[in-house]
Amino acid sequence: MKFSAYNYHMQYFHGIAASTARPFSPPTAFRTTPRQRPGKLERTQMLEGQCHRCVRWVPVQGVKDANAKVKELFWWKHAATCHGTSTIPGERNIFISDPAN
Repeated sequence: MKFSAYNYHMQYFHGIAASTARPFSPPTAFRTTPRQRPGKLERTQMLEGQCHRCVRWVPVQGVKDANAKVKELFWWKHAATCHGTSTIPGERNIFISDPAN
């Protein structure tokens, strides 16, 4: 597998940032907003998450009323373009050393 394909897979299937090799920070808050004139097979409400960096409300699900294979994909796509190396204040290193070693 090419390195770029590996990065793509880790980023969009597991939520691991290619630049930091750490998981993307989650939304700081969630809200549900109604959609104006949804189509026949579209959602009537959208779930949105608030970004810690740009403080915008970002849709965390698609408009089609169907389950996605990777539910977090929409958030991870935003995080990949917005977050860079920033994290939520208070987030710690996810790697914990084993005291037995």
